[in-house]
Amino acid sequence: MSKKAIVLVIGIATIALVGLSILQIHNLRSSLVTNKQIFLQKVDLASSKISDEFISSQYYAKELQSATFRISQTDQLNDEKMDQTMRSVIDPKLEEHGIGIPYEYAIYQHKPVDEGFDFVMGDDGSSLEFELASCINPQERGHGWSNLTCSAGGDLHLAMFFPSQDEYVFAQSQGALIMSIVFISLLIGCFAYTLIVIRKQKRLSLIKNDFINNLTHEFKTPIASISLATSMLKNDKSELEPRKKSNYLNLIELESKRLEGQVDKVLQIAMIDSGNFTLEKKPLDVHEVIERVVHSVQLMVSKRNGSIKLQLDATRSEVIADGTHLVNIIYNLIDNALKYTLDIPEILITTSDSPQGIEISIKDNGIGIGEEIQRYIFDKFYRAESGNIQNAKGFGLGLSYVKKIIEEHKGRIDLQSKLDQGSEFRLYFPFS
Repeated sequence: MSKKAIVLVIGIATIALVGLSILQIHNLRSSLVTNKQIFLQKVDLASSKISDEFISSQYYAKELQSATFRISQTDQLNDEKMDQTMRSVIDPKLEEHGIGIPYEYAIYQHKPVDEGFDFVMGDDGSSLEFELASCINPQERGHGWSNLTCSAGGDLHLAMFFPSQDEYVFAQSQGALIMSIVFISLLIGCFAYTLIVIRKQKRLSLIKNDFINNLTHEFKTPIASISLATSMLKNDKSELEPRKKSNYLNLIELESKRLEGQVDKVLQIAMIDSGNFTLEKKPLDVHEVIERVVHSVQLMVSKRNGSIKLQLDATRSEVIADGTHLVNIIYNLIDNALKYTLDIPEILITTSDSPQGIEISIKDNGIGIGEEIQRYIFDKFYRAESGNIQNAKGFGLGLSYVKKIIEEHKGRIDLQSKLDQGSEFRLYFPFS
C-alpha cells in the first residue's frame, strides 16, 4: 500500500472514530436529559396524588393550618406532628411511582399577587430556597410542586426536593455509559493496534527490501568471481602455468566457502526461528574461546593498524555452553566493531565475575548507535544506517543471532552506545 493510501485510510478512520465518539457523547447527554424529564414526570404524578389527597381530606387541611399557626408562634422551621403527617402521605405516593431516593419537602404560601411565595415550614428552609417564580415547567424548576389547599380556598403549596437527583438520573444511564466507554475504548485500542501494525509492516517491508538487496549483493559477488575463474580455466587453450592455475582454483575455493558461509547464516537463523536445533553444551573456558577468536581476526585488525586489548579478569571462566555458537557470538561482535569503525579500530574485551556467571564486555571506538534505534538493533534483518561506511554489508542477522543464542544459554545481552562515542556490548553467561 502506498504512503498516500495509508495516510488517506488513517485520516478517514480517525474522522470516523472522532465522529462516532461525538455522536455517542451527544446520545448520552440526550439520554441524561430524557431520564431527568422522566424522573420529574414521576415526581409530578406523585405530587398530583398528594395534592388530591389533601384536597379530598378535611383532616389534612386542618392539621396543616394548625401546624402553620404553631410554627408562626414558635419561630421554628417545622412541626414534628405535621412532619409525620406529611411523610405519611408523601412516602406511599413516591413509592407507588418507583421513587425511592431521599427527599426534602417544604410548604410555601402565596405572597400578594404576582410576588411569589413565602417559606412556611419544611425540612430545611435554606436548602429549599428555590426560584419559585416558575413552578409549572418541570424542566425549569427541577423539583416537585403541587397545590395543597389552593383548590379548597387555601394558599399553601408543597415543594419536594431530591438532593441525590442528579446521581439518580446519572445512574439510570450508567449502563449505557459504561458500555459506550467500553466499545469506544475497544475501537480506539483496535485503531491504535492497526496503526502500530501498519507502521511495523511498513518497517518490515523496508527491512525486507534492504535484506533482498544485501542478499543479492552478497551472493552475486562470489558467484561472479567463481564464474570468472571458471571461464578463464575453460577458455585458456594454452597450457596454464601451475601458479596461475593454482590462483584460479584458490579463488574458486575461497569464494565457494564465502558463499557457503552466507547461506549458512540464513539457514542458521531460519533453523533457530523454527526451533529445530539443539545446543551441544559442554564445559568451555571462556577465556580460551576469546583468545582463539582474537587470534583468528588479528590479521584483519592489523591491516587497519588497529588493536584488540584483553582484560580477562574473571576468576572463574568455565561455563557450560555450545562451543561453535560461543565462537560465532564473539566473532560477530568483533566483526561488527571492525565494520562500523571509521578510524583506527581499538577494541577492548574484558571479563569479570558476576553472580552465578561470567560477564563479557566488548567495547569499540566505532560510530556508535543512536538511542532511537537501539531497541531495534537486535531485530532480525534490521540494519542501522551506516553513514559513509560503504563496505558495511550484511544481512542484518548477526545481532539477532547473537541475542537468540545467548537467550538459549539462559543469558542476556545489553547495549550501551552513543553516536560517535563507540559501543559496548555486555554479555552475561550463567555457569550452568
